[in-house]
Amino acid sequence: MNILSRYLFKEFIRSFATALSGISIVYVCIDFLQKADDFIRFKATLSQVVRYFFYNLPSIITPSIPIAALIATLLSLGALSRHNEIIAMRASGISLIRIVLPVLAGGVLISALGFINNELVMPTYVAKANYIRNVEIEKKQQLVMFRRNKLWLRGPDNSIANIAYVSPDHVMFGLNIFKLNGDFTVRERIQAGSLLWKDNAWRLQKSIAYVQTDDMVVARPADDEVYNIVQTPADLSMIVKSSEEMSFPELWDYVHRIKASGYNAMRDEMALYSKISFPFSSLLMVMLATPLSLQRVRSGGASTGIAIAVFISFAYWGLLSIGTALGRSGALPPLTASWLANALFSLYACVMMIRMNRNS
Repeated sequence: MNILSRYLFKEFIRSFATALSGISIVYVCIDFLQKADDFIRFKATLSQVVRYFFYNLPSIITPSIPIAALIATLLSLGALSRHNEIIAMRASGISLIRIVLPVLAGGVLISALGFINNELVMPTYVAKANYIRNVEIEKKQQLVMFRRNKLWLRGPDNSIANIAYVSPDHVMFGLNIFKLNGDFTVRERIQAGSLLWKDNAWRLQKSIAYVQTDDMVVARPADDEVYNIVQTPADLSMIVKSSEEMSFPELWDYVHRIKASGYNAMRDEMALYSKISFPFSSLLMVMLATPLSLQRVRSGGASTGIAIAVFISFAYWGLLSIGTALGRSGALPPLTASWLANALFSLYACVMMIRMNRNS
């Protein structure tokens, strides 16, 4: 990378960092104002509030990255265009493609960082943020003892339960329940195919109980027995991982388990494919903004660039929302729906880039 390319790349990254910081600060302030009443009601300490927003930062940054990339492109290249630096570069024999290449490389880097944030950072941090809010601030009981591929939960009557997974409509599958004596020996073990909410209680289905009596183990049916591991289906939000807390492999496995059980997994399938399609939007925004910044922001200054960025962002988010609605309703396959906005905007961006190159 020569001196000019480093200069262009550095200006773009600096503009991106500034825009991302500004958007994130605004988002945090709005989020704080929305949650301030809850913090006061539950008497949250300053440490708890600060730690909650710190661990929530990756989920705040994720939707902000494409907008920041768009603004950074418009401001960095727009400033070069307004100050006639682009003309000076062209007069020196530098092609337009070579000028914009460092910015496009920055878009690729930002998309890669967005994917890394979604996969490696956000799942862990969002889980910690939810723990701080639910357990430390709102003082809800922590039911999950530990979580790997399955859930281990504290249950009633001095018991623990191992649950394979929970469906979107709040049915628990693959349960192994261990009821313990005071000395932690097992007095009864229940194997259940599912646990569902029925007649205002959690009831076992396709289940067998193994009871220890003297030197014998007696098996008996346990269908429709009540096992209230949580109070209501709404309380499962404390147990089940959200899509933000799952990596792509975890969500892939969850979606396929749900589909294999015959349940509708459209919402989670949309979240699965969006983990790949959404980070790509950062590069897409850079491609869209590059010809605009060189052709239309020469006299308007930063305010015009930001106005264009807002318009493009609204158009993209609108199309993204339409695709999401179509995917969740089943009108389009989730894979197609998750890439709908990217596909249409990519086509438009490629046309704009080709025209820019022809007019150069």
